[in-house]
Amino acid sequence: MPRKNGHLTAMERGVAAQMAATGDATYTAAKLGMSGPGVYKAIARPAVQAEIARQHQEMLFTELLPLAVAAHKRILSDPRSPAGAVVQAVKLAYDRTLGADEANRTKEPHEMTPEELATAIGTLERVAAERAKPVSQLEPEEDIFG
Repeated sequence: MPRKNGHLTAMERGVAAQMAATGDATYTAAKLGMSGPGVYKAIARPAVQAEIARQHQEMLFTELLPLAVAAHKRILSDPRSPAGAVVQAVKLAYDRTLGADEANRTKEPHEMTPEELATAIGTLERVAAERAKPVSQLEPEEDIFG
């Protein structure tokens, strides 16, 4: 259980660190000299889950993102890189730096103003009307049950 001051106990910090590094509860238990159920109980605590998520986020930004950027730069600067890899790298760079993802992103309904909702509803109604196909009533040629 976390201490009342909001800080994790030493055991919880150890569990969070091992789980963030490996994602393996069995290894975490063995490494820390704990029982499997003890590790699972610790992992179930919201404060420990939050610490694991924080450590994952930190690892993404401090370790993995710099490696990804370096690999991206190598692909773009190496004339021997396959054309497909270069195209994908260029597309990724443009999308992330020039904001193509944001420009194409539509708002969720709960993010829209009443005017934007009315416009979106009108657009959907217009598209539905354009796609609608008339349904004709066909008369049966003969009564198959009679």
